[in-house]
Amino acid sequence: MAGEELLIVDSVDRDREGLRRFFDQKGFVCTAARTGPEARDYVTNKFFPAALIDLDVDTQGGGLELVRFVRERSRQTAVMLLTSRRSFEGAVAAMRLGVQDVIVKAPDQVEHMRAAVETGVARYKARDEGGELHRDVRTVLNESFKVILELARRTYADVSMAAPPMRPKVLFVDGDGDFLNALAPLVTKESWEILADNSGGAALDRGSRERIDIIVANAELPDLRGSMVIKTLQAERSELLGLLYHRMGAEGHIDRIERGQVDGVIRPFAKPEQLVAAVKKITGELATKAQERRLIQAFRAEHTDYLRRFAKVKAQIDNLIED
Repeated sequence: MAGEELLIVDSVDRDREGLRRFFDQKGFVCTAARTGPEARDYVTNKFFPAALIDLDVDTQGGGLELVRFVRERSRQTAVMLLTSRRSFEGAVAAMRLGVQDVIVKAPDQVEHMRAAVETGVARYKARDEGGELHRDVRTVLNESFKVILELARRTYADVSMAAPPMRPKVLFVDGDGDFLNALAPLVTKESWEILADNSGGAALDRGSRERIDIIVANAELPDLRGSMVIKTLQAERSELLGLLYHRMGAEGHIDRIERGQVDGVIRPFAKPEQLVAAVKKITGELATKAQERRLIQAFRAEHTDYLRRFAKVKAQIDNLIED
């Protein structure tokens, strides 16, 4: 036990110094406190694997209150309560607080104290090593799961390839008919389902009736702000992705809005082709997500029992690490 930290709390100078000398000789690094406030300061700033606390220590609430404080600060500290009198009630109260042992302060009990402290430190070290093991197991478990998913991705590639290509529904909202007409030849060659509205109110009505994957809106609509239209529809369907464009030109820009928050800005917004390119980027992301969903569904259908057991074991390991 050489080099292990030990906290000794006793208001009787002779007893405190005697315990310190004894445990110093046994190789412990001892910190001795005379009062409860002094001990609290030590515990607040340093971890002790073990602590010897006198039941009658000079502090408000006595030794039991100090034990409660130490246990709240560190559940891993092994606490031994020392008492100069045999008290069944005190022993019961101490045990309820989680002390490892209640020891009578007497010369013939010194070796018992030593054994109790060494046992407490050994238990702490075992828990600490076990915690490291649990963390290593969790890391390996997570990495193994990633490897399995990658193998599944290759195995089930035919599932994704066989699925029909995604045809996202894209809604353009602008009160300027000329701008929508300028966009038309750029988007008709894409494999999108194109919708168009000339006001925010019309877009909100459409969004309440049918599923939309992407909404592309002018910041300044005839009746409403484009940002309000996008965020209102996203509040109803969080998966909806939005593009909000501000007048073309040197000061123009395009905001990407996801879950009600601006998630990226394209500057400057100089030509309609930039808006179409931004939509194409989003449709590519949607296609990738759809492919991942199909892969996971196929994997889950064939390996339901494995996934259930994996989740159970991972939860158990997480709980062990937290404890």
